[in-house]
Amino acid sequence: MNVETTKTTIRLGGSVDEIRFFYTGQNIKLVVEHRGPEDAPMLLLLPALSTVSSRGEWRNFVDSIQDKYQIISFDWPGFGDSDRPRLKYNLDILRSALSAIFDYLKQYKQENLTVIAAGHSACVVLSLADDYSEKWEQLILVAPTWRGPLPSMSSWHPKYFGWLRQIVSCSIIGPILYYINTSRVILKYMLRRHVWCNIELLTPTEILEQQKLSRQPGARFASVSFVSGGFDPSGERSWWLKKIRHLRCRLQVVVAMEAPARSKREMQILAEHAHQFLQINGRLGLHQEFGKILSSKIFSN
Repeated sequence: MNVETTKTTIRLGGSVDEIRFFYTGQNIKLVVEHRGPEDAPMLLLLPALSTVSSRGEWRNFVDSIQDKYQIISFDWPGFGDSDRPRLKYNLDILRSALSAIFDYLKQYKQENLTVIAAGHSACVVLSLADDYSEKWEQLILVAPTWRGPLPSMSSWHPKYFGWLRQIVSCSIIGPILYYINTSRVILKYMLRRHVWCNIELLTPTEILEQQKLSRQPGARFASVSFVSGGFDPSGERSWWLKKIRHLRCRLQVVVAMEAPARSKREMQILAEHAHQFLQINGRLGLHQEFGKILSSKIFSN
């Protein structure tokens, strides 16, 4: 695995590397941040997939555990500080990226890895359960989802939204539509409705920061794929119920009690099949808004 030092912005208070992996002939950069003592138990934190996805959403969680753990987090391809090439984003590219991260972690010779996946990243890590979970101490899924926003709201299969992905990928109309849908007004509405509970935290400064994340060059391709279900592994929940039966480690599920009703129900169904589950009064951004509460809950058990 090719690893290089980079000057990318530090978001979690650690050191930053960049690694590269090949996908459909492209050499794609992933930005990886490391914090904490190398002799401590290791946590791999997977950011949620969203229009404003970034490893920085784990900041409050990371700060709350005060360097008691060796922490690795990264930005998915198409999001944050990682490369955002123009290509067809689907679950396969995310699987390839996460596999590259697991290869990167081999240098630490860490046997007791805990993987914590937020939101839709649950699908990515579960899709690799057969190959990697034997080496994990446990898998913790925080407010997990298996359907993107539009398939979840409509109950339609993600294949019916392929037209939207094509339009947003167009050279002229695509950027215009994406620019409108990442206005501060619309971003604030989405965050208030589905992601955050305490709207006082959504200050103009915070909204501006979220908008900057969403409007980086090339960001529209991965973003529209998430929104329209392009990262969905299946049209049926049976997919992830089958995948957790393949896990060879402990599973803990954190249910966001104020999540949208359909998403909350799916979390509860998954939690029924876990070794342990927790309930926290948050929405889909639970790990970002209530990072301190989340860390105290999962590490007290």
